[in-house]
Amino acid sequence: MKILFVIIDGVADVGIPETQFKTPLQLAEIPTMNQIASTGLAGLMDPVEPGLSCGSDTAHMSIFGYDPFTFYRGRGAFETMGSGIDMQVGDIAFKCNFAYMENGIVKLRRVDREFPEWGLPLIDALNTQLKTPIQIQANHATEHRIGLKVVSNDYSGELTDEIIGTDPLKDNLPLRQAKPKVQSEKAIRTAKIINELSDSIHQMLTEHPINIQRQQQGLPSANIVLLRGCGQRIKVQDFQEKYGWKGAVIAPTAIIQGLGKTIGLEWHHVEGATGDYNSNFINKAKKAIELLENNYDFVFLHIKAVDDAGHDKNKDLKIKYIQKVDEMLKYFVNNIKLQDAVIAVTGDHTTPYAYGDHTFQSVPFIISKLSLLNEKKNDIQFNEISCLKGCLGRFCGKQVMQIIKQYSS
Repeated sequence: MKILFVIIDGVADVGIPETQFKTPLQLAEIPTMNQIASTGLAGLMDPVEPGLSCGSDTAHMSIFGYDPFTFYRGRGAFETMGSGIDMQVGDIAFKCNFAYMENGIVKLRRVDREFPEWGLPLIDALNTQLKTPIQIQANHATEHRIGLKVVSNDYSGELTDEIIGTDPLKDNLPLRQAKPKVQSEKAIRTAKIINELSDSIHQMLTEHPINIQRQQQGLPSANIVLLRGCGQRIKVQDFQEKYGWKGAVIAPTAIIQGLGKTIGLEWHHVEGATGDYNSNFINKAKKAIELLENNYDFVFLHIKAVDDAGHDKNKDLKIKYIQKVDEMLKYFVNNIKLQDAVIAVTGDHTTPYAYGDHTFQSVPFIISKLSLLNEKKNDIQFNEISCLKGCLGRFCGKQVMQIIKQYSS
């Protein structure tokens, strides 16, 4: 049995008065996802546990059967591995934002979504021009984000991820000082080293010609890197060993790439897949078909743009990209030759456009077989209300892979 598992980042939402309490999923025209819902099984999933607002990293770990309460060490390693930097078990790394700071206040945590159009030389500067007692390795991840690994041999084995990073979490707040989470010698030393690194980065970026030019043009400069989500490379049971499927991941977003690599899913490049609003969804479907019709049993396909629209508080854009996902699924269904294939669709968390951030509500889950898509069994649709009527009821993310495995057997 071949399986396509689609996770639409941040797809779930909440109803508000201006839309007569209908969510973007209820307002969108999504005939293919509704077809999957009405011919297979449906339910509502709490990605980690009921009432918990989670990030994409912990949600995906839970959904793939790797308990985040046991294994999670921060998202920095996922982002950094996904950006193309090799890491060994125990190495520490950060998920970072290029940001704009003025007099110690972080005015913009995200300096510019179009950062790649002008800012990539700043990443080269991080790798070559810093004057610190430690060395780093940085790669571009997505938009304004980079993965950053501490690589100094002087502190090999002597650094820990048990620190709080420098991100203030909201705009117009002071830059944080890294602090130890525990009062251990390693954690205290690591926090001190990271604060020195942050200061050196700020000084170097402030003096960089690109940022000087942006200041002269009245544009925010990328003069600080927020060191976020310090995490170690973790060791977990390999996906194929755990489930018996040879798996692949289609995800241009670095953090999801890195998580896939961590659990043993093989990452595949897709032309035009960017992890943002410009991503080519149809090419993702084509790649999924190619992989499933050849050597792979399981393909995980991740969609990011819907979540971005929620964070950008844009209802119409969220509906637009939900509909683009449906068009992608229609292409997949109409063009794959494996009519006994299974297709499952869900989200990893709620990102309500009214709030612009993650919240704790459940997300819809649907699963069906391509051979059943013309055999409508019920009136369930793919949204937060209708899926509760499905026979799967309400369940936790850690049960998803077993549901898929049992349905596929």
